[in-house]
Amino acid sequence: MSTQIKEWLAGATETERARAASTAGTSVAYLYQLSGGHRKASLALAYQLQVATDGALTVAGIRPDLAQLLSSPAA
Repeated sequence: MSTQIKEWLAGATETERARAASTAGTSVAYLYQLSGGHRKASLALAYQLQVATDGALTVAGIRPDLAQLLSSPAA
């Protein structure tokens, strides 16, 4: 479940939600699935959402598990 997406969706206007989803190459319905924990965003989608929302959503907030892997030094 992505609390960050859930909070962003609650505060965003319908137009903002539609624009961010379209720019990221997904749908508003899929954003709601992500926010409810029914789906997990890929790294690419998380990054696209970060760009589409000008950083209001972040890879670390959407997928903290992936962000942690990316920031860990290679073993």
